[in-house]
Amino acid sequence: MSFLKRTAYALALGGIILSAPLGLGAKAADVAQGITDKEILVGHLGPQTGPVAGAYDKIRMGIESYFKYVNEQGGVHGRQLKLIAYDDQYQPGKAVQLTQRLVEEDKVFALLGNICTPCNVAVLPRNKKSGIPMVMVGSGASLFVNPVIPNYVGSSIANYEFDARVLASYAVGKLNAKRVAIAFQNDDYGTPLAKAVTEALKQHGDVELVQEVNFQSSDSDLSTQAQRIRQSNPDAIIVLSVPSPAAQLKKALHNIGVTEPHYLVSSIGADSQTLFNLAGEAVWNGTISTSVFPKPGQSDDESVKVYVERFSKDFPTVPVADFGQNGWALAEVFVEALRRTENLTWEDFLASFNTFDNWTGSMYAGVTFSPTNHYGLTSMYMTEAKNGAITPISKPITFNPETGEITYPAGE
Repeated sequence: MSFLKRTAYALALGGIILSAPLGLGAKAADVAQGITDKEILVGHLGPQTGPVAGAYDKIRMGIESYFKYVNEQGGVHGRQLKLIAYDDQYQPGKAVQLTQRLVEEDKVFALLGNICTPCNVAVLPRNKKSGIPMVMVGSGASLFVNPVIPNYVGSSIANYEFDARVLASYAVGKLNAKRVAIAFQNDDYGTPLAKAVTEALKQHGDVELVQEVNFQSSDSDLSTQAQRIRQSNPDAIIVLSVPSPAAQLKKALHNIGVTEPHYLVSSIGADSQTLFNLAGEAVWNGTISTSVFPKPGQSDDESVKVYVERFSKDFPTVPVADFGQNGWALAEVFVEALRRTENLTWEDFLASFNTFDNWTGSMYAGVTFSPTNHYGLTSMYMTEAKNGAITPISKPITFNPETGEITYPAGE
């Protein structure tokens, strides 16, 4: 790639050129930072300590496990994948500091699967300026994909608005809910979801929104919110939060005898076996949620089988039907994009995502990108917590990013 071409690309991103020459065989070529003749350096931020680490640090484990698996097969383009992961404790301020460290000091090639919507919002201006590839961010917020940001490609989970609309539709259409309460995390993650659910419920004239309560991701005592929900007498409760408060709220409701309303939780807060431990199996059973891939033991998918075998070897005490699966799946997409990139520059790497057309080589139901679609994931399943397992209860539900239309499986 010519210097002028690379300069134009960097300017288009509003940033700087972060690349260096490296000899590849007998021919010199320009490659991005983080690429050596032996390694590809990849950065990741997420909570390794703190109240949500018990669930979300498994994403890092999933990435590490898949990278080890790929490295044992010879790596990518003759190079080993090296993950540099830091603990931001789910705190935006720490995420900003550690992003600077990864990009400017560690000089990683890309950032992969960074967790936490508020954290990703905090680092968005810096990352747009530098132009570093942000791949499969751990947030379903629309602002990372709509409108398209050139160096942001994909989310490791379903789009939040898609998720919220499906939960609302399921509560009304399948569970016959007429009185709905919303409980949401009061930040850049939960507040937009609450708005999306509210708007979705307005499409059903005979449904009443009877209560809205909010909380912080670090809250452990949700008894006040539980009392307010009980007083509103809902027949369905839609919860939009990370795992711990979702579990604590259901426990608080059970403690005051509120067990009859249907309990629906967004995927990022319920797609994990951890919840059975946090809430208690008897409490968590019956919880309805969503997931973007089939579960171990419930699918013949070859990728799932390899994941179970390898992840169990690397992390024998960690459940396989948990967020480790999320880390493995997003790493599959990242590695496939690397394999499709002939010259390891940021420009060519980002362009390789446009060759994904319902790619089914990962655990995800299908992965699609284009110059006007950076969502990546547009399919998910409904699930229910049953006897200690997260069980799919529907076929894939699809979302069209261009029209906003949601398509449900025939007969459902």
